[in-house]
Amino acid sequence: MTGEELDRAIEFLLQGQANHQVRLDELTAQVAEIGRVVQLQAETQSEFIQIVTHTMTGLAEAQSRTEEQLNKLISVVGQHISGHP
Repeated sequence: MTGEELDRAIEFLLQGQANHQVRLDELTAQVAEIGRVVQLQAETQSEFIQIVTHTMTGLAEAQSRTEEQLNKLISVVGQHISGHP
């Protein structure tokens, strides 16, 4: 191998290394962006779960109060129909 061929081979390897470094930098930036998006989605999901849990708890409490009031009404109507106050 001549000196010129060796220089071209070295230049080829250096250029390949530079290309790989550029691609690695691009991939690193993409991974960082994906990490940011995943974190944002996790936070959003957590907030959503809290809202749904709070809403379901409120609905369950309201249903319980409604059932209690309905049972009282059923009792009053039943007493009224049977003629017992």
